Amino acid sequence: MAAIVLAASWWWWSLREMNYVSFSRIPLPQFGQVVPHATKGIVVYITPQDARFDTLLVRICIGAGIVTAIFAVASGELSKMLNPPKPPLPPEL
Repeated sequence: MAAIVLAASWWWWSLREMNYVSFSRIPLPQFGQVVPHATKGIVVYITPQDARFDTLLVRICIGAGIVTAIFAVASGELSKMLNPPKPPLPPEL
C-alpha cells in the first residue's frame, strides 16, 4: 500500500511541477501568487496554499518511501532483488 501511495503522490507532485511552468514570473498579489517557487530552471510565483500542498505531497512521498523501504528490507524482498540466484554450473564433460 505504501508503494502505491508513494507512486501516486510522486506522480501528482510532478504534474503540479510541470503545471507551474505556465504560472506568472512576476508576483500577482491580486490572485494571491506571491510565493516564489523554482521549477524547471525558472522562478514562478504560486499561492501560499499551493506551497503548503506541495510541501505536504513531498512529505507524503518521503514517508511512503521510508515505509516501503522498511517493508522491503523486513520481508526479504530487497535481498532477493540485490542477490538474485546464480545460474547452475554447466555440466562437466
